[in-house]
Amino acid sequence: MSSEPNLYHLRYFVSAAQLGSVAAAAKAHNVSQPAISQGIRKLEESLECSLMIHTKNRFKLTEEGKLLVQRSGQLFQTLEGIKLDLKGSKAELSGTISIATADTLAQSLLPKSLLKLKQKHPQLGIEIGFSNAAEVLSLVKTGKAELGIVVDDGRIQGVDMSVLHEGSFCCVFAKGIRISHDLGFIVTQEAPGEMELQKIYKKKFSKPAPIAMKVESWEVIAKYVTLGLGIGFIPDLMLHHWDGIRVIEELQPLAEKQKYRVLLIHRGTHQLSRQAQAFVALLT
Repeated sequence: MSSEPNLYHLRYFVSAAQLGSVAAAAKAHNVSQPAISQGIRKLEESLECSLMIHTKNRFKLTEEGKLLVQRSGQLFQTLEGIKLDLKGSKAELSGTISIATADTLAQSLLPKSLLKLKQKHPQLGIEIGFSNAAEVLSLVKTGKAELGIVVDDGRIQGVDMSVLHEGSFCCVFAKGIRISHDLGFIVTQEAPGEMELQKIYKKKFSKPAPIAMKVESWEVIAKYVTLGLGIGFIPDLMLHHWDGIRVIEELQPLAEKQKYRVLLIHRGTHQLSRQAQAFVALLT
């Protein structure tokens, strides 16, 4: 009969997976490399599955290992939230939380959580910087931002992550203006953007989608759409921010095929300040 998984062994495994080596995990936890390796083996025994495939001087995760890394981030955040409650999270928090994200997400996902946090801890400072997904990831990895909130572009690696929101896109046009496909689409360069649009458009209409212009953010797309400069695909969470746009029902099934996920990323719950842990607990 297998034993219950050991939390320390789970942390060893997740650290090794995220840092890319047993040696780095040993350094992060201030233990020996054999301790990390033994902990991972015992974790595999308790879970009755292989988590890593070892090759010369390296390893790669099994599908079970990848799933465990993904789910462990949520588990650690829940545990940290419980610890905060038990330690008396009602006590006043001070200091500053640094967050890196995109302007769209700051307006759509953060306000309610920030309001709750400030009501509970009015002395807490908050710094929010705006960057694209690649820059947010870099800021978090280098410690310049404690928390990052990004749209998953399939290239987020080397950090703890959990899903904050999942949704699809909406195809929108300006209210009060007659729709003309000749105007073309306003698209972003980052995924999901022009490449994803072209794939689904060609499949439905057997021709490339006409592109009116390329911009850097969905906020710009929404603004230009209200002016009648083109057709736009924006995340569904943005709809209530813009009164001057309407959904194009004809193209909405096309838009809904474009899915997105918003991720919360950081370097690991054991490296988060108490202030950041309190905010993560609210977000998740």
